[in-house]
Amino acid sequence: MDTLRTKVAYLKGLAEGLGVEKTGQEGRLVVEIISVLDDITLELSHLKEAQRDIEKYLDALDESVGELEDDYWGLEEDCIGSDVNNDDDFIEVECPSCHETVFFEADILEDDSMDQISCPQCGGVIFDFSDQSAENELDTVAAED
Repeated sequence: MDTLRTKVAYLKGLAEGLGVEKTGQEGRLVVEIISVLDDITLELSHLKEAQRDIEKYLDALDESVGELEDDYWGLEEDCIGSDVNNDDDFIEVECPSCHETVFFEADILEDDSMDQISCPQCGGVIFDFSDQSAENELDTVAAED
């Protein structure tokens, strides 16, 4: 950018040194071209500054999002990680529809108001309490954990 400014300043000085007059047709044209070049250089300088500001903002935003990701994924690992698998209060089941691993509280087995357990990923039915075979299967899974 500084090289461009230097070249435009050189052209201005050269025009003045050669005595290019604004009154003649060619002189007026040369002076206006140099003026436009000067304006373009100034505008490019402003754009470069704005780009630097945006880059700083994006870096700060990226850092903030990274911290949020660490907080979220760190929290999720605490909730769904090995602690859950060792905890007797949760049951781990694979959804028959989407094959995602689903965790739910073991207390849900004792809740008489529940008709079925649905997958939070796909919404498919994991267990239907009205079906006696599904309830027996769920009791078997709960006993294994």
